[in-house]
Amino acid sequence: RDTNIQETMEQKSIEVHTFASETLFPLQAYVDKVKGIEKVPGTMGAFQTLVGRMGRIENPIDAPSADDFIQLDQDHGEYGGQMLPPRKATDLPWPRNTPKEQVTPLWGPEDCTDLTPIVQGGESHALDKLRLAMKKPSWVASFEKPKTSCTSLSPSTTSISPYMSLGCLSPRTVWYAITEAINRAPASTPKSKPPVSLHGQMLWRDFNNLIAHSANQQNPGSWGHMEGNVYCRQVPWSKDTPDYLEKWKTAQTGYPWIDACMTQLKTEGWIHHLGRHAVACFLTRGDLWQSWEEGAAYFESQLLDADYALNGFNWLWLSCSGFFYQYFRCYSPVAFQQKNDKSGAYIRKWIPALAKLPDKYIYEPWKAPIAVQKEAGVRIGTDYPKPIVDHGPTSKENMSKMAYAYDLHKEKMGEMKKGTVTK
Repeated sequence: RDTNIQETMEQKSIEVHTFASETLFPLQAYVDKVKGIEKVPGTMGAFQTLVGRMGRIENPIDAPSADDFIQLDQDHGEYGGQMLPPRKATDLPWPRNTPKEQVTPLWGPEDCTDLTPIVQGGESHALDKLRLAMKKPSWVASFEKPKTSCTSLSPSTTSISPYMSLGCLSPRTVWYAITEAINRAPASTPKSKPPVSLHGQMLWRDFNNLIAHSANQQNPGSWGHMEGNVYCRQVPWSKDTPDYLEKWKTAQTGYPWIDACMTQLKTEGWIHHLGRHAVACFLTRGDLWQSWEEGAAYFESQLLDADYALNGFNWLWLSCSGFFYQYFRCYSPVAFQQKNDKSGAYIRKWIPALAKLPDKYIYEPWKAPIAVQKEAGVRIGTDYPKPIVDHGPTSKENMSKMAYAYDLHKEKMGEMKKGTVTK
């Protein structure tokens, strides 16, 4: 598409300048460095080595001013009076004498009621959020993503990911803001390193984008899908229990930690990355054995920071369909966060029906005696669902299914090497 546009403009003697600024380095530059799309690194460690060969990351370019543009003598008089300018933020400009209901998309303030977004849109807000995060140089310098809290009632990370996914913040702007903050940190501050550091998060982002680009170059449109995706193992996910997917989406699994995460997702459009890990594992290989494609599509529809490349990569990883293959390591929907939030403050916030349960039962309310349930004002099975599956035996059964899928994959790869089957 871009090439066609550029060629058309050049044919009309229109000067065209292109910029690849969605990643730290242009994706094609990575491909050129490794001499071929099929040779791009498939692990974060190998990608970091590649980045080390790329040279210095360019500084972000200043925003253009009016003086940077050539002033053209163009007459727009023929369009005068044909468009109505918006009078408020929720208006769209539409042609005169055309009913508003015929203009799409049609939305208004009523569509924004009962929402509590954690970010406001635009570059100005993005830069403010970035400056706020960088005000704590010691925190920036020692940041380790796995150590951030997913049960904190307010975000424990930078919260700039929505601005990056929507292009409000340049990755190079963020990179050098992090560098500057680290340089301001006291010498005694322990410095974290990629891949867990803030710089590391930026590298993960480039790595994910490169992998998505590679998948689509090798098989157009395959990223975000299981079939045809060179990075995805074929797993026979269940299609016989569609109600499982719906109960996962609507926070009705009967596991409070999972349901609290899903409620926050639908309410705020965001959950901590470890919460995303837990609900993704639960939906796929951990408990419900549903396709990661369904989970990825739902995340895409709900997350403020939904990102085509990162979303697809993370679901491959968490479902053990690609990049991470230790399927015997499974997130427990009970114990995983119980050790970090023993009183269940996060659950009490997002699942009000369970707010009065004693700490002992907040993660496993189905174990609460009837008398305890009555005193807490909740009846399990009526006011809040019973567990959709029994995690213990179900997760073990699913591990066996994954082992079988892996054996089939290994067998297919062996046949491909022998030349007896095709991709």
